[in-house]
Amino acid sequence: MNIALAGLIVLGGIVVLAIVAAGTTGLQQPSRRIYRHDTVIFAAVRQDDPALRLVAPDALWNASAQFTLIGEGEPYWTHYLILPPETQALAALLDDPAVLDLFVAEVELTAIPTIALGVLRLRHLLGMTRRPSGPMPTRLDTIAGRPELLPTMEAIARAQAQPDGPVTMINFLDYHARSKGDAVDGRTDYLLYGREAFKAVHAVGGQFLFAGTITAMLVQPRSPDWQAPWDDLAAMIYPDPTAIFAMEQLPAYRRALGQRDAGLKRTRVIATRRY
Repeated sequence: MNIALAGLIVLGGIVVLAIVAAGTTGLQQPSRRIYRHDTVIFAAVRQDDPALRLVAPDALWNASAQFTLIGEGEPYWTHYLILPPETQALAALLDDPAVLDLFVAEVELTAIPTIALGVLRLRHLLGMTRRPSGPMPTRLDTIAGRPELLPTMEAIARAQAQPDGPVTMINFLDYHARSKGDAVDGRTDYLLYGREAFKAVHAVGGQFLFAGTITAMLVQPRSPDWQAPWDDLAAMIYPDPTAIFAMEQLPAYRRALGQRDAGLKRTRVIATRRY
């Protein structure tokens, strides 16, 4: 066997091992349980006692609200659930006297290749991507973007005051019907931003949970503030409450913020913790 052939065999083995490692890591990501389904049921719940945990045996994911990152005031919804399409939990929620309001939507999941999740996670675990170590923002004018799509200084302070540990940011997304007068809907612009945001989240040590399009509202909320239609939902897991601000220091992410601003009509982002 000549040296060139041996080198090709070794290189091929390395490539195969890398693909297997990425695939295995992708299958271990927190999104995998949710992505056993093409469609899921997303429920936002307002309970009279926020400290009372919801019991839903078939839940694919559940969490309680911690604080509002983007938007006004305290979180309206106290708990969030992702349920399988054939769930029995919805009837129980509707009959529960402790439930004061409900937002329940059918969500068609956006397909994300398992190997892509694995590659991004492995890159961070191997030190190929690192969380920037710059300071937290001290003024809003240092953060690029439309003010109404940014966290307030109060929200930044709330994030800093939170205990360490993973948080999941739930994004409610409402797109412009037209972006900058062009015949392109806001989702198209936002997805261009989303590709960079997806990489940036993993670069700071975060992980993808789910993203999808609302295809039907199953229970309309009583709150007038939440009755206006939302287009998409998405959620990312961060290693701690302040990791999201480190993304601002990544040049590619900063360049993509204009596409986020062009695509979004409005958004709300709620920090949650799984239980």
